[in-house]
Amino acid sequence: MAPTPGMSDASPLPDKAQRGPGVWAVLAVLVILALVVFLALPFEQMPVQPWLPQFQAQLRAAFAQAGPYAIVVLLGAIVGLAEITSTFPNYPREALRTHWARFLIAVNAVAAGLAFAIVRAYTPTADQLPTVIAVGIGFQALIRTKFTIAKQIGGAGNGDVSLNLGWLYEQFQNLCKTQIDLELMKGRRTAVSRMIERYPSLAELHDIATYTILARATLTLEEEQARLAELDRLIDPKAPANFARTSMALLILENGGQAYVDLLLSQPPPKPSDEVTPESVARRLIEEYTLQELIDFGLSLPASDEVHNWVRQAAEPAPNVDEASQKAAIAYFLVQRVGAEAVLKELEAK
Repeated sequence: MAPTPGMSDASPLPDKAQRGPGVWAVLAVLVILALVVFLALPFEQMPVQPWLPQFQAQLRAAFAQAGPYAIVVLLGAIVGLAEITSTFPNYPREALRTHWARFLIAVNAVAAGLAFAIVRAYTPTADQLPTVIAVGIGFQALIRTKFTIAKQIGGAGNGDVSLNLGWLYEQFQNLCKTQIDLELMKGRRTAVSRMIERYPSLAELHDIATYTILARATLTLEEEQARLAELDRLIDPKAPANFARTSMALLILENGGQAYVDLLLSQPPPKPSDEVTPESVARRLIEEYTLQELIDFGLSLPASDEVHNWVRQAAEPAPNVDEASQKAAIAYFLVQRVGAEAVLKELEAK
C-alpha cells in the first residue's frame, strides 16, 4: 500500500484527547466554580451593598426551583450516554465526540425535561422527590417499552395485540447509531492505513495483534481463543496479502483502542540488526526457495500433522493468487507455528 502523504511514522497526529481540554471547557469550569462560590458566601453577614444579598437569595431560589429539572435532564443525558458507550465499546471516546452522539444525548435530556415539566403542570402539589425519580427513570423506560395487550394462545406471536411505544425511539436510535458508525469510519480507515504504513510486514502485524489480544485483562478464555482463531484465519494463502494486513491492523485497533494504536505509531522504528526475528527467517524462506521447494521444506519440518496438512492445503492452486502470495503465507505460517529458531536451524542444516 502506498504511503499516505503528510503522514509520519514516528509522530502521528495527536487526537483531541492528547491536546487537553479546550478553551470553552476551561471557561465553563471557571464559571461554575465562580457561581458555586457566589452562592455559598454569606453576604447577609457581610458589609456589602443591600442589593447583593437580595440577588443571592433570588438566585438561590431560582436554583432550588430548577434543581429538579436539572436532575431529570441529567438522568436523561446519562441514559443516552450509556446507550452510546454500550453500542460502541471499542470506541467510546471517539463515538461520544461525533455530532450524532451529542444529538442523541441532547434529545434524551430535553425529552426528559419536557416530560417533567408536563407532569409538574398537571400535579403541582405532588412531592418533588418522588416525581423526579418517577419521571427521571420511568420516562426513559416508558419510551423504550412495548406493551402486549392481548396475546395469541399457542401462536407464534404474530396475532398479538400490542402497543409499541418504543418503536419511534428505536427508529431514531438506529438512525443515530448508523450515522455515528459512518462518522467513525474515517478515523478507523486513517488508523488502519497508518498501522500498515508503519508495520508493512504481515509477521509484525500478526505478532502485535496476538500480543494485543493476550494482554487484554477483561477477555474471558473463550473470547480470547475465539479472537486468536479469527487472527489465525487471516494467514490464508488464498486471501490477498493486502486484505490480511488490513484485517490484522483493524483487529489491533478493535482490541487495543485508538490510544493503544497511537502509542504504537509514536514508537521509533526498530534499528536493523543481525538478531534472528520471525520476519528475517520468513524473508530467507521466500528468497531462497521456490514454491515447491518451500512446500517440501515445510513438510520435512518436525511439526504436527495440523501444520503439515495446512501446508498441503496452501499448496493447492487458487484463482487470483500468485506464487509470491502463496510463498509468503506459507513462510509466515511456518515461522509462527514452528518457531523462528527451529525453522532457522532446519534451514541452516539443508
